[in-house]
Amino acid sequence: MIISVPSYVTAGSWLENLRFLADKAAVRQVELLFFMYDDETRALVRPEWAGIRQLASRFGYTLHLPDEIADEHEELLELTADFVGGYVVHPPRDPTTLADFAARLTGWQRRYARPFRLENTRAATFMPALAAVTAARAAAGLSGAPPLCLDLGHLQLEGHSPAAWLERYRSSIEEIHLHGCVDGRDHRPFSGQEAWFQATRPFLAGFNGVVELELFDWAQLAPLVALLGEL
Repeated sequence: MIISVPSYVTAGSWLENLRFLADKAAVRQVELLFFMYDDETRALVRPEWAGIRQLASRFGYTLHLPDEIADEHEELLELTADFVGGYVVHPPRDPTTLADFAARLTGWQRRYARPFRLENTRAATFMPALAAVTAARAAAGLSGAPPLCLDLGHLQLEGHSPAAWLERYRSSIEEIHLHGCVDGRDHRPFSGQEAWFQATRPFLAGFNGVVELELFDWAQLAPLVALLGEL
């Protein structure tokens, strides 16, 4: 597996976090977080792009696109498609926008030749989005199912079996987001002894894609990076 962490694990900017992580040898990949991309975000990241690009010799990158993708977010693709290996995309919450969402995603796939990995935020939005993108890809002559980012914490939160979903979508999963749930809240640390983790351990041990530990505090992440390194 390729062990990844988010671009926010300590107080600071994208570039400050990357520099902090640079000597953490087990971390091979970083997910650049852009949950929004407004004028303030543009201004903050603009002076950092050169440094982020330079560190592509140290890290592989994925990039988490804004929660609700729009045409204006193509600017992020134009800035990064030459050094980012793939993008994570949330399904739309409004089902009436599914056709536009699928067409936009398929168009980007054709233009940028990078994987756009659909993430399961909630099963109720993920399933119709997966169907819509699959149909749009077929209509555009793109072979195969869309690549997926399976978030095991979201599955736990909804009471689904992470192991069952990993098996169900095995052939399409390119990225996994890994975090625990405690008292109905996700993005929490885990010990590795939990039943859900033990059930997914064989899959993780043989997985060749990206496994992102989706926590936002290095003190919590460090033992989990070590845990994955032992699989």
